[in-house]
Amino acid sequence: MKILVIEDSIRLADTIAETLQNENYQVYTAHDGLTGYEHASTGIYDMIILDLMLPGVDGFEICR
Repeated sequence: MKILVIEDSIRLADTIAETLQNENYQVYTAHDGLTGYEHASTGIYDMIILDLMLPGVDGFEICR
């Protein structure tokens, strides 16, 4: 299962990614809205964990 974590707090994103990787998930991270949007629109993910308050493009805009 491929999971994309879009979270501007690097520490939190790393903690989430590490926890999921320990459960054998493939985890990709982005730390701002624009990069997150690019990953989400060009990749195929089974799940996206999305922060709403991001620099650049907010989580609501990414969902739209």
